[in-house]
Amino acid sequence: MRITDLTVRYGPFTAVDRVSLEIPPGSIVGLVGESGSGKSTIARALVGLAPVTAGTIIGPPPQRRQMVFQNPYGSLNPRMTVGASVAEGLRLPRAERATEVARLLELVSLPPAVAGRYPAQLSGGQRQRVAIARALGARPELLIADEITSALDVSVQGTVLNLVRDLRARLGLSVLFISHNLAVVRYVCDLVAVLRDGRLIEAGPVDEVVTAPREEYTRALMAAVPTIGERLTGHGHRHPPVRPT
Repeated sequence: MRITDLTVRYGPFTAVDRVSLEIPPGSIVGLVGESGSGKSTIARALVGLAPVTAGTIIGPPPQRRQMVFQNPYGSLNPRMTVGASVAEGLRLPRAERATEVARLLELVSLPPAVAGRYPAQLSGGQRQRVAIARALGARPELLIADEITSALDVSVQGTVLNLVRDLRARLGLSVLFISHNLAVVRYVCDLVAVLRDGRLIEAGPVDEVVTAPREEYTRALMAAVPTIGERLTGHGHRHPPVRPT
């Protein structure tokens, strides 16, 4: 996908200002910045949930872009079973849906029996994996992950991060991974783009940007992560920022 001079305005307020970004096929691109920097607005513009004031988006059509939101409980209907939620977007005959739901759940490392449960009966990490399974049901070319680990307990974040990496490898997905945490981005992404006040200020290979940032703002983002010094070695190696379970 190629985004050129993307601008999103709400009345006089400019949320995203002429952002250009490329997501190469099969890559995971991180989009980082503090709250209000425009990260989620870009994500919503890509799936048609925010108005595009100017600029171009060249890539798969909107129906081949799927978004996974930050709060897995809020994005799932509490009155629907997991199976019904995952099946909701499937374009298959009713008789084939149960088999496809089971396949999608197994793809995110959940047993098919989970289909009969309700969101409240699952852990936060399980709910987020259900949300990912539901997104995969549309057979997307681009998966947009909007802060998908920030609402999870630290002990299960690694499971979801490893799942994203595994899905990219198995399915050849392109992923736009949105986060405020550069340690997490370094672990999961190939490339990273840094946003500030709706503008792109720095971009490049993730290890390069993290170990030798050009911008003071990027250095400030690194300093904002309490254990950043322990998580980033500075030698080009990636380490899980949290313990996978």
